[in-house]
Formats: sequence, structure tokens, C-alpha cells
Amino acid sequence: MRYLPTPLRLVALALLLAATGCEKVINLNLKTSPSQLVIEGNLVDDGRPCQVSLSTSTNYTDANTFAPVSKAVLTLSDDAGGLETLREATPGQYVGATLTGVPGRTYTLRVETGGVAYVALCKLPAPVVPFGQLSTQLSAFGMDNVQAVVDFNDPPGLGNSYLFRQYRNGRLNPALFPLNDKFTDGKHVSQSLRAQGGGADDPNDLNKLVSGDSLRVEMQNIDPAVYEYFRTLNQIVTAGGAPTTTPANPASNFSGGALGYFSAHSRRVLTIKVP
Repeated sequence: MRYLPTPLRLVALALLLAATGCEKVINLNLKTSPSQLVIEGNLVDDGRPCQVSLSTSTNYTDANTFAPVSKAVLTLSDDAGGLETLREATPGQYVGATLTGVPGRTYTLRVETGGVAYVALCKLPAPVVPFGQLSTQLSAFGMDNVQAVVDFNDPPGLGNSYLFRQYRNGRLNPALFPLNDKFTDGKHVSQSLRAQGGGADDPNDLNKLVSGDSLRVEMQNIDPAVYEYFRTLNQIVTAGGAPTTTPANPASNFSGGALGYFSAHSRRVLTIKVP
């Protein structure tokens, strides 16, 4: 089974270059500290089973190596009475078999390793907000900088949260685009995904769109606690470890002191050719 790069792994290279993406996980606390468990779990409403990655964090001064965590016991349950034990498909990579993502259901992921249990609850939002339209525009800050623009209608009632991921010619942009309805409750939303092309942290120019590119954007409806995780992670990444800031670990929805997240979410995808 092939596992897609996860957000923490995708942003790590940017953090290493700026503070101290590619595909490694690092401890985002710049103070020297013991290794911590990093959990990255996803359950999507696409009929596929839950997938979870377990690894250990390192200090920012250590070599950029991340050991997978094997022989852990992972269970997934839902509020409809479902329960399963995930199997270890490859070292540190665990996968379910029967439980799938259903909008409106609440899921509990329990990870036990080293005699410690880590638990996260996550509700898959319902109803799923449709992805209305995907287009592009030229940035006001650089006429050669093409930006993706997403359009959708936020339903009435505060608490709707979203995460957008962008692909250029099939390759995932490491940038994160979290959004909630604090200022757009019940309104039509037209939001540009503001990313700058080039730079040392983007050697493949995945942020830079040009005419003829295939642009794919994934819209996720996410739980508010998961939104808070990605919002704080995005703040750390975009701060770039500046001397005036002291990055902290993002707000995990796991108990027990683990890093990372568990997200039960919907996934809607639109693809266009950049004009």
C-alpha cells in the first residue's frame, strides 16, 4: 500500500532551511527535549480504510532521521458501534479494514505503545459542503504569480472548517491552506490560495503555476479541532523560525502528549488547466 506524504513530513524541509515539506517529521519545539511520538491519522469519506503513520520526533539539532514506531496497538471505533484493530502494513504504517468515513459520525482512534495510550476523537463533518468552483487569477503582488481561487457556499451556523491542498501537475504543494467560517458564516466564499513561487524551500517550484499546468485542488471538510491543529502548524511554518518568534508544537487533538493529529474528513477534488 502506498502512503501519501503527510503534512508534517512535507513542511519539515522548509523549517530546517529557515529555522535551524520534503518528507520528514521534526519536533517543532526548538528547545532540546526527549523524543516524542508523532501520530498522523486520516479517515476519509471515500470508502477507504483509516491510515495512520507512527514515528518519533527529533530535536532540530539532530540528524533529520525519523524512526518508524512498530508493534503498536491501534484501535478505531465509531459512535455507531463499530470497532476494529488496525494492522501494521509496513514499519510504522497502520491500516484499517472495515470502518469507513461516514459524515456525521464521531470516531475515536486509540494508539498504545510503550505502555502509554494516546486517544483522539474526531467528528466527520455533516453535511459535506460542496466544492463549487476552481479557477485562477493573477496576484496583485506580482503579475507573473498565478494563484488558485476556490469558490463554495458556507452553510449557516458557525463551526465549519476547511483545509485546501494544491497539486501542480500531480505533485503536492507543501503549503497548507486552512480556513474557517468565523467571518464568512452562511456566505458565498471566494478565496485565493496565496502561495509564492520559487525560493529555497520550494526547489521544485510547486507553488509557482504557469499557463498549461494541470491544477488540482482538494477541499477537505474538517473538524474544528483538526482545523486548529493545521492553523497553528501553518503559523509555525510561515513564521519560518524567525528570531522574533519561538515556535511551539501545533495543537494536537491527541491526549497523552503525542504530536500530530487524527482527522476524519470529507474530500472533494476539482481539476483545471491553467489558462
